[in-house]
Amino acid sequence: MSKTTDTPLWYTTEELAALMRVDRSTISRRLKDGTFPLTPLVLGSRRLWAVQDVHQLAGLTVEH
Repeated sequence: MSKTTDTPLWYTTEELAALMRVDRSTISRRLKDGTFPLTPLVLGSRRLWAVQDVHQLAGLTVEH
């Protein structure tokens, strides 16, 4: 049995950019120059960001 939750486990780069109120190109540029504080999961050309890591960076807590 799997436990379903309303909280996603991953953000897309577009969702992360919207949360951070920056353009997605800002995230890509910071990744390229090595100054972005998070590491994405890369699936092909798609980057996914762990919700837990994003919330920890922002100082938020994630409840399960």
